[in-house]
Amino acid sequence: MPAAEVTTRERILRQSLQLFARKGYDATSVREICEAAGLAKPTLYHFFGSKEGVYRCLVDGSLDDFRQQILRVLAGEGSAEERLRRVARLHFSTARAESELMRFIFSLIHNPPSSAPKSDFPRFYEGIVEAIAKVVDQGVRGREFRRGPREVRMLVLMGALGEAIHGFLLLGHPELTPALADSILNTIVQGWSTA
Repeated sequence: MPAAEVTTRERILRQSLQLFARKGYDATSVREICEAAGLAKPTLYHFFGSKEGVYRCLVDGSLDDFRQQILRVLAGEGSAEERLRRVARLHFSTARAESELMRFIFSLIHNPPSSAPKSDFPRFYEGIVEAIAKVVDQGVRGREFRRGPREVRMLVLMGALGEAIHGFLLLGHPELTPALADSILNTIVQGWSTA
């Protein structure tokens, strides 16, 4: 794809996200997106086919990209604890880099289903949690972690990461640093450790 097309495509996505985040998906028209991006409707249709195509690229594409990143981190080298630490850091770095997108996705999760095209958020979340839980299970089998209630462990880990991200998005703090990710993970796995 030529560089000019990448730039146009990214401009459409960026302007769409800003409008969707501010006004909502339903209240945003193709005309408004095109005006904000400084282009004609046929250009948007060329790249995405429709407003829903833009939405699918923004939301479903981003969720799939994040899922792939999580799976790569979990499949990497290192102990279960080291891989979980990289997952925590990835959650925080993504929230910092994509805060507007994260706010929009959270609004979709909490708004009525009719406010935007349907995305399978439960399937996405359950898949991420299951992949992370499998690494914890590996840690138990390898005697890195003690046996414990899998579902409760996932609630604690995902809840701690999610709470920090919500605080950052809502209040601007805590600062989502690698040190905070490490501290949260250390605090949690300390209770799981066999050492």
